[in-house]
Amino acid sequence: MTDLKTIASISEKQKEQVSDATTACIYRAGILFERKFAEIPVDFDLRGKCAGMYQVTIRQRRIRYNPWIFAKYYQESLTNTVVHEVAHYIVDCIWGLRKVKPHGKEWRQTMIAMGAVPTVTGKYDLTGIPTRQYQRHAYHCNCRVHQLTLLRHNKIVNRAATYRCQFCHSDLKQGG
Repeated sequence: MTDLKTIASISEKQKEQVSDATTACIYRAGILFERKFAEIPVDFDLRGKCAGMYQVTIRQRRIRYNPWIFAKYYQESLTNTVVHEVAHYIVDCIWGLRKVKPHGKEWRQTMIAMGAVPTVTGKYDLTGIPTRQYQRHAYHCNCRVHQLTLLRHNKIVNRAATYRCQFCHSDLKQGG
């Protein structure tokens, strides 16, 4: 069922412009850092609240963009999101992802070198943008109640992960 208030995705021409801007940004980074960075696939399959994502799997590296956020905030996303995600790719190529924090000093230095402001997240009005609503589960620590996603809840139940509070550092326990 389609919500009549949902905005349309970006056009094929705009997707081509975003892909070209991504390629140009990777090329510019190559000049700045005096090394060749391979072009990587660009996909427009991201949904939810994120405008973009640099993703590494066993098989490939790629950049994913949210075509609805790009449609609503096209120029801002073309200017900011593209360089943000390319900076993640450049950091991965130079330092490797395991050795650095996602928005750590290497990423910030890369953003500044590329002439961009190292802003971590965009502040978007998501009205009209399709987002998923995930079921949440209440967990508590020594200082507060946390609402964990179904994915994290299942990892705890299956003993694949444990989580701690960032503030009091106690383990999270189910319940409220």
